[in-house]
Amino acid sequence: MSEKIVLNHEEKDLELLDIKDLEISLKEDSFLRLRILNINSKENIKITAEVGSNSKIEVIYADFSDNDSNLDVKMDLVGEGAYVDWKLTTLTHHENKKVFDVSFNHLKPNTISYMDNYGVSKDKSSIVFSGCNHIFEHCYKSETKQNAKIIVFDEEASGVASPILKIDENDVKASHGAVVGQLNNDHMFYLMSRGLSQNEAKQLITLGYLKPISVHFSEENQNKIIDAIRWLS
Repeated sequence: MSEKIVLNHEEKDLELLDIKDLEISLKEDSFLRLRILNINSKENIKITAEVGSNSKIEVIYADFSDNDSNLDVKMDLVGEGAYVDWKLTTLTHHENKKVFDVSFNHLKPNTISYMDNYGVSKDKSSIVFSGCNHIFEHCYKSETKQNAKIIVFDEEASGVASPILKIDENDVKASHGAVVGQLNNDHMFYLMSRGLSQNEAKQLITLGYLKPISVHFSEENQNKIIDAIRWLS
């Protein structure tokens, strides 16, 4: 059964751990800050949201589970002035496969959506970031931006970033970027020249790249994130 969050002329800040399906409805003039940490869940997770007039949702999603996972997110900006800000960070190792499909639909004018997805893929694991930001006809003065970046640590690891924009209106701003790259050898050489082993150097780089998302969480969950990064590294 889905968990439901409904706000109308309200503000709420929530921190959730290992969610299942989630339905969100922001009516008018509402704000939701949602921090989600996935450490143990093996579920396929689905998040849907409707963001109404002059409402804003800010989502920080941290996936550090030692499992395969599949996240499907669809957010509809159904009211003028609706705003979505999405940030996701993940790490995979061994032969884990993680797929994140995040899509935003702009259905009214003057709506804004931002998406940032970051990941590290190690060993024989894989990460897939996909999604579509769609600005429909007559949704003028809208803005959307989608970014994805994956660092691949090992030869048999893989990363795929497939940002898609569908733009049916001229008077808008829209952009996307995607980078999938290997670990910087110069960084590894520098750290190992200072006495770190290869594994220690990789772990330090991983912590430096992924740890910043932890500041959005409570102290208890910050510690869980750091422990998970160290374990997966």
